[in-house]
Amino acid sequence: MALSGDGFLAGLTLSVGGVSATGVTVTDPQTSSATFPALAPGALHDVTATNTGGCGWTSPKAWFADFLDVDQLHPFHRFVENIFRKGITAGCASAGNYCPANPVTRAQMAVFLLKSKYGASYTPPAAAGVFGDVPPSNPFAPWIEQLATELITAGCSGGNYCPTNAVTRAQMAVFLLKSKYGPNLVPPPATGIFADVPVSSPFAPWIEMLAEEEITGGCGGPNYCPNNPVTRGQMAVFLTKTFGYVQ
Repeated sequence: MALSGDGFLAGLTLSVGGVSATGVTVTDPQTSSATFPALAPGALHDVTATNTGGCGWTSPKAWFADFLDVDQLHPFHRFVENIFRKGITAGCASAGNYCPANPVTRAQMAVFLLKSKYGASYTPPAAAGVFGDVPPSNPFAPWIEQLATELITAGCSGGNYCPTNAVTRAQMAVFLLKSKYGPNLVPPPATGIFADVPVSSPFAPWIEMLAEEEITGGCGGPNYCPNNPVTRGQMAVFLTKTFGYVQ
């Protein structure tokens, strides 16, 4: 793995998460390379560089150990790393994995959106029991109710939120843009840029605004696939582009 920095000298040693790297090579004072040890996946580790003579420095949380199911060649890798570094996700229930192909539920979406908007340390107010299918004891309830308080969602129907339902690509366009610009946003009228999203669709203006802002290019060909569920991998892309997390 190549490293960029400053002050690298011959005889440099490197450690990652307290474990020594091997095969350290110094190309020039700004560039070195090494073989990093296998570390706990889906985690950030400190990198320590030490020159001959003991002069060294530590870069906190500089090394991201990839999730087991999102390696360096995965098309969503950069986006998943972006939202992980921002503290928006810690992965899925399967230890060391991100589950990029899993659909995003409406409950999970509430957390993704509010952490993206306010930061990883944000904690919503305690839940009061706004929706019939989301009791205050539900760990997602505070997040869901805050999303409703901010008028980003009014639920699904009949006083419910449908927390376990998958978020569709059409719904996600509204959620993202309202989260970014506020609930009073009125997108420009649709012109019909996607073959499967007619201008008569209530989601068309939102979808086309998302495309205009280059947050999405559709699902392939001339289509947007509005009824398809949003996967966790796609969500990483949507959040990164909406909230400007591109490194």
